[in-house]
Amino acid sequence: MTKHSDWEKARVKKQLKTKKVLKQMTAEQRAAIEEIQESVAQCINMIKECNDLYMSDISKLELSYHNLTWAFEVGDV
Repeated sequence: MTKHSDWEKARVKKQLKTKKVLKQMTAEQRAAIEEIQESVAQCINMIKECNDLYMSDISKLELSYHNLTWAFEVGDV
């Protein structure tokens, strides 16, 4: 058996917590998180590659933001 480093133990612990939290979320909430992650990743990729951001990317980002806000209904955003 190999000895795990502290960061490996911390990573596994975090992954288990994340799985537990995701199981408690609704399908709408999980989908909203996935959508915002994908939208942000696409925008960052576009900025890195082109030093620009298309209006269609901004539109996707805005829609994802509103879907996330709707799914979690947190605060007066």
